[in-house]
Amino acid sequence: MAEITVDAALKAAIARLAGHSGAPRLDAQLILAHVLDRPREFLIAHGETPLTPVQASAFDKLIMLRARGMPTAYILGRRPFYDRQFRVTSHVLIPRPETENLVEAALEWVNERKSGQARLVDVGTGSGVIAVTLAAHLPGSLVVATDVSAQAALIAGENGADLPNLHVVQADLLAPLAGPFDLIAANMPYIASAELDILDVARFEPLVALDGGPDGLVLIRRLLEQAPAKLAAPGLLLLEIGADQGAAVRDLAAAAFPGATVDVLKDYGRLDRVVRVERV
Repeated sequence: MAEITVDAALKAAIARLAGHSGAPRLDAQLILAHVLDRPREFLIAHGETPLTPVQASAFDKLIMLRARGMPTAYILGRRPFYDRQFRVTSHVLIPRPETENLVEAALEWVNERKSGQARLVDVGTGSGVIAVTLAAHLPGSLVVATDVSAQAALIAGENGADLPNLHVVQADLLAPLAGPFDLIAANMPYIASAELDILDVARFEPLVALDGGPDGLVLIRRLLEQAPAKLAAPGLLLLEIGADQGAAVRDLAAAAFPGATVDVLKDYGRLDRVVRVERV
């Protein structure tokens, strides 16, 4: 294989990813930095550096995967969220920045209402981004994370291995847990089953983390059936939802928690993203 420099490798990769990626330059840079085990800034400052044959071959194979649609996060095996890096595999959903809205709402409530000390549970934790972030920022709180997937629970535990106040368990929603919890957070599957066939996300990400049943709300309904017996008073329930589900989930939550304050929070794009239920 002829010698190829960083600049030349990136140029070829960017051209190859055109039409297959929304950010071909960024993807190419992140993947090459991963192959070289260098920061992305290194590529910019050392474009003339030659790749070894092994590096060039590895880069070419990973770019091929990205061109076929594999998400960059799965190729790299990690994804940033809030202020930490998280390990991700095909067993867990790739964290989305919109979920930070839920985290911010949880941190604000626990710090203001509980002085940073509370019992929290994150249902359907996946890679653990919600639970791990809350445990890291609320060292005086106990955080329990659950997931029905054993593989997901394992990854969440690895991502929070440095946090003694985090406990990860394999469980189906809240059923086996002893309450009450001051805060219940959940980012569960909420995509309608029929929509999965036309969504690119379903090609690589686990269906168990995406499929919300015929109307996308099956698991949310189940959680709302269990949550009243598990949520303390005062207490807070935060549910991440699809952008078109605000009114429906708000009504379901209001029926499950008579007398509670139920609001729909917007995300950074001003779309419905979190249903907030506060029990007083």
